[in-house]
Amino acid sequence: MGANLESSTCDLSGKVAIVTGGHTGLGFGTSVELAKRGARVYIASRSASKTEESKNEIRQEFPAADVHFLPLDLADLDSVRQAAEKFAQHESALHILVNNAGVMCVPYEETKDGSEMQLAVNYLGHFLLTKLLLPTLLNTTESVPEGTVRIVNVSSDGHAKLAPKQGIIFSDMNMKKDFSVWARYGHSKLANVLHAKELATRYSKIMSLSLHPGTVKTGLSQGPLSSTPLYRFIKPLVELGAPGPREGARSIIYAATSTSLTIERDNGAYILPIGKVAVASQAARDPKMAHDLWDWTERKTESLEH
Repeated sequence: MGANLESSTCDLSGKVAIVTGGHTGLGFGTSVELAKRGARVYIASRSASKTEESKNEIRQEFPAADVHFLPLDLADLDSVRQAAEKFAQHESALHILVNNAGVMCVPYEETKDGSEMQLAVNYLGHFLLTKLLLPTLLNTTESVPEGTVRIVNVSSDGHAKLAPKQGIIFSDMNMKKDFSVWARYGHSKLANVLHAKELATRYSKIMSLSLHPGTVKTGLSQGPLSSTPLYRFIKPLVELGAPGPREGARSIIYAATSTSLTIERDNGAYILPIGKVAVASQAARDPKMAHDLWDWTERKTESLEH
């Protein structure tokens, strides 16, 4: 695993984690590996039945696994608020938040709040969830070693390859006209990287990171398959030699647990597989864009409070 190092055997006993989309794909791989190391894991998902199946699968392998269901629909900001409230009713500490759930290259659709689906699920919902959990995260930093409390945004190298070169399109955040599903995906993933960067600037006691997990065989390919018929021919080449979710989650586990990463040096960093601190795109490194996106998102989410 190259840089996996000590994170492969670290003890997370007594630690509490949330993994969005933790019942499937990379999220499931992350949930398994965190539970395996002793963490209490909350799988944040829309589906109680699929989460139950995942919990049973984890417990078959690790009978002592401490895994729970946290209802969450990232496309519905009311659901996000309810999830944060429910978590706070059960836990007073949160050590690891993995903002993993996402959709990829889905057809243009708006949520009930009027946000484009990829932006809503991949970014807006995670921004609000993180904001609502910040008091608990900050409180947790007071009782653990520096750098223990972490926020990990699962982004993509698509933030650089697919997003508009000018970066965030503040004049048309939904990118409704003249943009492809791929560009919208890259836009949302750029927002994930900028979010982690700005979190690190505003909350120096929490280690906030973004990462590209690498090519992994997951259900996310259904979006590209439906959006681009040619992708069915490209997919075998794209996924040639790609790991499954368990192995593919190694970069996420590294970001969430490795003591090789330090707040002084790495807070706000963008990470490539596996454990390589890398240079994000020019737009993703723009502090003004990160600041402006934060302000825009706060106004957006606050305007949608009911």
